[in-house]
Parts: sequence; structure tokens; C-alpha cells
Amino acid sequence: MHSRLTALYDEYHLTTLQRAAAQKFIKDVISDPENTSVSHVRAWLIHWINEKKVPPIEARQRGCPEIIPGLRAMPWWDSAEFPWLAEFEALYPVMREELMALRDAGGFQPYRGPSWSTGIPAPDIGVQSHDSGDWNVFYLFLHGINFEENCAKCPRTVEAIKTIIPRHYEHAFFSAVNPHTHILPHYGPTNKKLRLHLALVGTSGTRLRARDEVGVFEEGRARVFDDSFDHEAWHDGDTTRINLIVDFWHPDLSNEEVKFMSYIQRAKIRAEKQMTAEDPDTFYNVIERAKTLKEGDNTWWKLSAEDEARLTAAEALE
Repeated sequence: MHSRLTALYDEYHLTTLQRAAAQKFIKDVISDPENTSVSHVRAWLIHWINEKKVPPIEARQRGCPEIIPGLRAMPWWDSAEFPWLAEFEALYPVMREELMALRDAGGFQPYRGPSWSTGIPAPDIGVQSHDSGDWNVFYLFLHGINFEENCAKCPRTVEAIKTIIPRHYEHAFFSAVNPHTHILPHYGPTNKKLRLHLALVGTSGTRLRARDEVGVFEEGRARVFDDSFDHEAWHDGDTTRINLIVDFWHPDLSNEEVKFMSYIQRAKIRAEKQMTAEDPDTFYNVIERAKTLKEGDNTWWKLSAEDEARLTAAEALE
């Protein structure tokens, strides 16, 4: 068991001090059979120690790299599960206003990944996850990394994410999909989080399939799905569709479980970013290099005639 725990600490690149803290939490909290609040992480840890891959809850999650046992698995979730959604949706006009201001403020970049990841070769850097159309993103938080310059451009949106969404996963961005875009089938990295889409503009012609269930979007309304299921998306509208995407910890996980999993996860992210600083084909460096690909260019953003008129009028008043 000691060697397997050492392997776990190595996998997450824990320092000596971090290992001691993790070991104490495992001994005092996770190893206590009477503590039912950590049953999911306990089961995950037992599978790790026994060198057994955790069986997915659903067959269509088999491509997901990390499965925490015992978490409810539904491709689409009922909004009634999340009473805070109404407060978040109420800020739709504010978020849309900040989004539209970004058209001339910059910060969007093509969605790109390192060349070894799933996707097709991009014309510039790494790979892309769409085989037609165009997909651009404006990152706020990316796997725990803050895009401070971008956050400063939409402070009210960032504040809403931080104060309204319980236990947000430190992963949030505006997702801009152009007309006639198809995003290839893919899986999220883990089932320990859920994904919220708040549709802000250009939803006509958009659909997203998660497992075998296809969902559509309505401007100003939020939908929650589990991206550990295989999923893909299409946008057949005539204008750019932009959603605010925010990940948050799975509601079945207790606060103690989130505390432990986020602790080791943050350690891994920090270590891997430092370890790969000199490699141009890593996740972090590809994202950094992609920042300049759309710099000063907003011609890809296809507005409706109504929104174009609004922006023109607003600019005339400045």
C-alpha cells in the first residue's frame, strides 16, 4: 500500500510537505470507515491502491480519463437541482453587455491543444477540435490558472462566477462558435465536475449532443451537462454563437472530498506547468502561443444586423 500511495503522490507531483499533508488527511479522514462524507474519494483511492481502473458508470464515459466511483451520471441535468441558477441567469444582461464589449477589446483566441492530444492538425499551432467552421475562446480561468487581463475586461461576469456558483472548478470561458461549425466528439477529463452553459448570443441553429441526448440553447438560459460523456456540437446559424461555460464540482462530492481533490489537483497543475515551461508543444504553452493568433482581429465575429446596429450606435456616442 505504501508503494501505491507513493505512486499517487508522484502522479500528482506532491512536494515533501504536500505529501505529509495528503497523508494526514488520508489517515485522519479518508481511512475512517465511519466517515461517510468521503465515500467517493475512499472508493477512488482503494481502486488506485489496488491498481484497478475504476469502471465507468456508463459505457459512454469509457473515454473519460478519470472516473470517481458512485457519482450520479446523467448527460443532461435538471435545472431544479441547482437553485442558484436563477440568480446567475438574472445577470444575463450584464454578462451579455460585457461580452459584446470584448469585440473591440481583444482576448479571444482559437481553441487549440498540443499536437499529441485528440483532434486534427491546426493550420497554425497544435491541433483543433473542429473539422469545419471556426471556434474561438476567451479564457477567464483555465484549470486553475487565472487569465488576469481577460478577467479585468469583464469584472461583473467574474464576480458572478465567484459568488453565485457554489464550488466553481476554476475553469471558465466564453465559447464562440461560428456558423457552420462542427465540434468533434470528445470527452471531458473527469466526472468529478459538471459543466454549465449560459447562452448569451446567436443560439439559433445550435445543438449539443451528450451521450445520445441532444440539447439546444436559449439566450439567457443556463443548461448543465456532464462532459465526461462523449459529446459533440454543431452550429448551423448565421451568426456567431457565444456561450459562457463554467465548470463546477459535482454536487455529490462533499466539501471534504472537494478539499482533498482540489488540493492534489492544484499541486499537479502547478508542477506540470513548471516542468513543461521550455516545451512548446505542451498544453500550457500551446494556449499561451495561441493568444496572439487573433490579436487585433474581430472579423471572425459574425453579428446579427440588430447587434451590429447597437454596437455602431454605442460607438457613435463615445
